[in-house]
Amino acid sequence: MRRQLTAEERAELAEALRCIRCGFCNSVCPTSLIPEAYKPSRTSRGRIVMIQAALTGMDIDLFEEDVAELMDLCYGCNRCLAVCPAGIPIPDLIRSYRTALRQRGKGTDRITGFYVETLPKLFGLPGPLRRLLISLTPKRLVARYLGVAGDATLPVPEGREVLDVMRRAGVLGDRDADLAYFADTYYRYVRPSSVEPLMLALRRLGYRLSFPRQRDSGILLWEHGDLGPLRSLAEENVSSLIREVEKGRRILTTSPASTLMLRSVYPRLLKTPDAFNVSRAVVDVCELLLEISETRPEVLSLRERAVTVHSSCFSQHLDLTGKLVKALENLGAEVTSVRKECCGVGGVWGLLERNRLVSKRVAELLMPHLKGPVVTYSETCQLQIAELSNSRVYLPFEVIAPPEG
Repeated sequence: MRRQLTAEERAELAEALRCIRCGFCNSVCPTSLIPEAYKPSRTSRGRIVMIQAALTGMDIDLFEEDVAELMDLCYGCNRCLAVCPAGIPIPDLIRSYRTALRQRGKGTDRITGFYVETLPKLFGLPGPLRRLLISLTPKRLVARYLGVAGDATLPVPEGREVLDVMRRAGVLGDRDADLAYFADTYYRYVRPSSVEPLMLALRRLGYRLSFPRQRDSGILLWEHGDLGPLRSLAEENVSSLIREVEKGRRILTTSPASTLMLRSVYPRLLKTPDAFNVSRAVVDVCELLLEISETRPEVLSLRERAVTVHSSCFSQHLDLTGKLVKALENLGAEVTSVRKECCGVGGVWGLLERNRLVSKRVAELLMPHLKGPVVTYSETCQLQIAELSNSRVYLPFEVIAPPEG
């Protein structure tokens, strides 16, 4: 295995040389705030210092197992981007490192392939056969094969697609559609029932939604630095979604990861006019709920009257938390608290056995502050908080009450 960085890899990591070692990133990095981070190498700054050392000729092998484990303590929360005085894109550096690691035959992850490749193939089968396979599959064995911890819940498919939910809600349209729905893998294949309250609400409001051809957003590929497959996937999604944009439709997303990919990552990766036009057409569900709450609040009611809002990492990065809070308040909820501590799940990072202890240590900084029903805008944050607390945990659209009668 190549120990030295190539010229291209050095160029990708060169931003690390601008680090002034102030440690501001440590003050917001979830894995740098736990007791185990007393070791400098286990902090955000420590990871950048190790990259600096490799770039300046010091005797450090960035690709040995111990170093790779330290680098993997970054799960791409993006919190550091808001505080770094030098403006260093730290998550990008870690992704570039992971790309280099993959090129050396390391850093592969089975769980990414499960969600990006296996589930779409499964749902390409006839419905009865698909549901039979799902019912017969030993879930815990699959979880163990994917590296999921024994005390974590692997999100597995309900058996139906989100298209079934949209049809039953009466919101699926074609030529008369106002919005094009980008569901991503979780809501398309895993938990389509989660968006049913939203679809019923949109029907009551007179919206019609199209469902264009689409693949996974690629968030796991992005986080793992697997840019070749990600580029191909992004090109397919953009080529489909741009047709919706040309018809005057906005692209509705119901996951902050989807919003991040379509609005920010695809334009950076592809650098095409179509990618930028799709980016500008994205409306996140928190933004849509805010629009509705300001124009037709009487149409919607909520299941809970007082809630704690958990501000997920991507919600903070995308400036969505304030919009969610305002929408809930406009609809009559009392937001008793907004908690910005990380829950530690980091997408699927915290579900994996190798990361589970650290994930739960991070969560310890949040859980005591969650009182009563919780609204969080992240599907995996919802799983983590529900497992580690006694709270009822809703996604923003799940807290919408069903229509009366």
